Amino acid sequence: MKFLRSILSVAVLGILVLGAATPAFAQEKMTLEEWQAALDACNQREQAAQARISELDAQIADLQRQIRDVDNQIAQERQAISSLNQQISNTQNQLTQAQAELERVRWPDSYTVVRGDCLWNIAKKDYIYNDPFKWPTIYEANKDKIKDPDLIYPQQVFTIIRP
Repeated sequence: MKFLRSILSVAVLGILVLGAATPAFAQEKMTLEEWQAALDACNQREQAAQARISELDAQIADLQRQIRDVDNQIAQERQAISSLNQQISNTQNQLTQAQAELERVRWPDSYTVVRGDCLWNIAKKDYIYNDPFKWPTIYEANKDKIKDPDLIYPQQVFTIIRP
């Protein structure tokens, strides 16, 4: 950075010297005081430029720090999102398991006869077939336990066939 500043200073001084050596100035001779005043003006402009460069360098450093801070925040947010995605995945798995369990409980694969039951009423139950005309399905699946479809007894356990 200092090297660039030195080159800039030399370039500015060279431009002034070349500018002073143009034909318009070549006809006039500068006194030492005039030359010193021009050099002082150039030095003042160089100092102002150097001060502005320093300000801009400070702003650049501040912006770079802000970029690093934002990058860190982005990394933290990505990590939080990843953690949330994992939680969502775990929750979805739990929900799937709960739904499977609910289906198993909601649609039992067996039924225990209670007093007053008949195959018609059992098939009519919404958690069995929700259709009384499907009583023969129960009968066919449980022929080994049912001798007469009109005679079933409490505490008999019938298998319920699911489609």
